[in-house]
Amino acid sequence: MSDKPLVSILMPAYNTVAYIKWAIESCQAQTYRNWELIIVDDGSTDGTYELAQVLQKKDKRIQVYSNGKNLGINKTRQHTAKYAKGEFLGHLDSDDMLERWALEEMLYTFKQKPDVMLMYTDHVQVSKKNIVESYCASPTYDVKTLHKHGWRHFGVYRAEVLKHIQGYNDKISYIPTCEDGDLFMQIAEKFPIYRLQKILYFYRNHGDNNSSQKPKCEECKANPDCNFVRVWAASLDYDQRTLKPRVTVTVEPTVEVAA
Repeated sequence: MSDKPLVSILMPAYNTVAYIKWAIESCQAQTYRNWELIIVDDGSTDGTYELAQVLQKKDKRIQVYSNGKNLGINKTRQHTAKYAKGEFLGHLDSDDMLERWALEEMLYTFKQKPDVMLMYTDHVQVSKKNIVESYCASPTYDVKTLHKHGWRHFGVYRAEVLKHIQGYNDKISYIPTCEDGDLFMQIAEKFPIYRLQKILYFYRNHGDNNSSQKPKCEECKANPDCNFVRVWAASLDYDQRTLKPRVTVTVEPTVEVAA
C-alpha cells in the first residue's frame, strides 16, 4: 500500500438528475484528496448525463462516460471498473452521498489491517431533502455466518482482489441489482473482510430505489449462476435452488428375524 494510494470511486448513474450533484459534491468535499470519480451514465433521459458533464469540467479528477443506451446496473458497474486506475475501489451510487472523511477513515483502517481486502461501514438513510431518517448498523463480519452478510455501504475493496475472483458476474447481468452482493460473496470466500463501525455513507430513500426491483432469490432465473445465493446457501447448508434446508434421508438397516 502506497503512502497516498489512489481511490477509484465508481458511480453508475441513471435518471438521478435531482441528486447526482450532491453525490459528486460529497466526493469533492473529501478530506482525503487523492481520488478519481468515474461516472458511467446508463442512458439517462432526465439530464443526468448532461449535468455530470458540466460538473466534470470543474474538476479534472471526475471522468464521465455514457453507455449510449440503457444496459442495466450490472453492465454499467462493469464499465466503471474498467476505467478505474486506483489501488482501492469504492461504490457510491449517484443518488447517495459520502461523509466528508469517509475515504480518510477507510484508508487509515486499511493501513492498520493489511490483510483485509474488503471493508464496509455503517450508514444512515436520508430523505429526498437530506434529512436523516434512520441509522442502519451493519452486522459485524463473521466468516462462519456468511448468510448474514452481503454488500454494505460504504463498501471499498483492494483492486488486486479482482485478479483472484470472477469479478462482476456476466451471468446475472439481466438481474436489476445483484452485482454488488455477488461480488461481496466472491471476495468473502477467499479473503478477510472487516466492518468499520462508523457512519460514513448517506443512503437516499426516494421511493424508487433499485433494491425494490429485486426478484426473490428462489424464484430468480439467475439463481444457478449467482455467487451470492451459492455462498449464502452453503453457509446455512441449504439447497441453492429452493433456499430450504437440505433433506437428509436416513435409511434404517434391515433386520432379519430368525424363523
